[in-house]
Amino acid sequence: MDQSQAIIREKVLRFYQSAKQLFPIKKMLLYGSHANGLATENSDIDVAVVVDQTDHSKRIEITAKLFHVAFDIDAAIEPKCIFWDEYVNPEKASILSEIINKAIEIA
Repeated sequence: MDQSQAIIREKVLRFYQSAKQLFPIKKMLLYGSHANGLATENSDIDVAVVVDQTDHSKRIEITAKLFHVAFDIDAAIEPKCIFWDEYVNPEKASILSEIINKAIEIA
């Protein structure tokens, strides 16, 4: 792991520590350019946050709070809220399936 990867991992772990104070987080996954080694200095930090939540009507509220927490750490962190039931039963052609298959589990 090079220094920039270590810095990204540390930021995502800080994000996880803060976010888990607000929500029951089952997993946190780094995906996108930082996970597949194609990141540039302008890349965002794509993070899937798998929450133990069943009320899908709260997705916008949870996502907004996750963005607020992320912004306090690094404005480049782009959280994607995923509910546990979606994580365990992803549609084969969905972005969630790609995240699960290619992401790096952080927490």
